[in-house]
Amino acid sequence: MPELTLDQWAAVRVAYETTAQGLREIAAQHGVSHVSVAKQAARHGWLRPGEAPPLPDEAAEEKLVARLYRTFEKQVAELELRFANGEVGVDEKDARTLSVLARTLETLGKLREGTDDAAGDAPVDIEALRARLQARLEQLDAAGPPADATAGGASA
Repeated sequence: MPELTLDQWAAVRVAYETTAQGLREIAAQHGVSHVSVAKQAARHGWLRPGEAPPLPDEAAEEKLVARLYRTFEKQVAELELRFANGEVGVDEKDARTLSVLARTLETLGKLREGTDDAAGDAPVDIEALRARLQARLEQLDAAGPPADATAGGASA
């Protein structure tokens, strides 16, 4: 059987996606095998009339949001550790990091609102987490460097 041009395949696709004709009938009308039409349809995601595209996997979305939360919490813990290890105050880099973390927290909150809590986990209270983060940073800043810290804030 001859190879079809792009325009001919476009006509096959129109017949496949807009008519109730059988696969063999469409193939015969266009001079190709029904196997070729089936492969082309699968390769390019053609849909028969009335078929709906698959729904997104909500479980995968929830797992991604949970992973992002864990990453966020790890970054906050690393920042807390740096402060606890004697770095004095909050410098410009830390301020930028905190700003990015705050935006990340806001984005994660929006993502969480957009997903169902199917696993039964308690929803995260963004405001409480933000307040805890701020209180912890203020504690670390108020405590100052440990007694054995070198001047200028040594970093691990």
